[in-house]
Amino acid sequence: MAKGFYISKTLGILGILLGVAAVCTIIALSVVYAQEKNRNAENSAIAPTLPGSTSATTSTTNPAIDESKPWNQYRLPKTLIPDSYQVTLRPYLTPNEQGLYIFKGSSTVRFTCNETTNVIIIHSKKLNYTNKGNHRVALRALGDTPAPNIDTTELVERTEYLVVHLQGSLVKGHQYEMDSEFQGELADDLAGFYRSEYMEGGNK
Repeated sequence: MAKGFYISKTLGILGILLGVAAVCTIIALSVVYAQEKNRNAENSAIAPTLPGSTSATTSTTNPAIDESKPWNQYRLPKTLIPDSYQVTLRPYLTPNEQGLYIFKGSSTVRFTCNETTNVIIIHSKKLNYTNKGNHRVALRALGDTPAPNIDTTELVERTEYLVVHLQGSLVKGHQYEMDSEFQGELADDLAGFYRSEYMEGGNK
């Protein structure tokens, strides 16, 4: 006859009951712990006011963004069609007095007015412009009709635009050119025009 280990029916039932009781106890303790944790979190969210002290609540609200403005949209408007770009970039591979690597550049963009507009928008990210006169850019017409004067220029960080506001409107079908000079950081963040270094034979 095969040898085996046998327990009584009563002992087996008792073991099952003890196991079920242990599981129920664990579940109950977990629920109580969760409730206590939530209660402590709610109490800590309410800052007590001590006698002789005052508590001030400050709230900051961001101004509403007018999505109807073309410079608040991530797609360039179709009012102007670029014809050509002339871009010159000069990187400096030794750090300046502030320990930064920089580059300097200039650009001339020629474009045709597709729809009458008094705004010019171009992409611009982390560039510092050298003023041409009183503004960041200079505008000229390529035809007989002179270009409107520039009113203001602004940099919109959210959409990474340089926005040129004009005192008058560009004429549909006419060509214009816009010049700019700028400089920026030649960083090593692998974004845009960046700097990369490597070691070869122990030399950088």
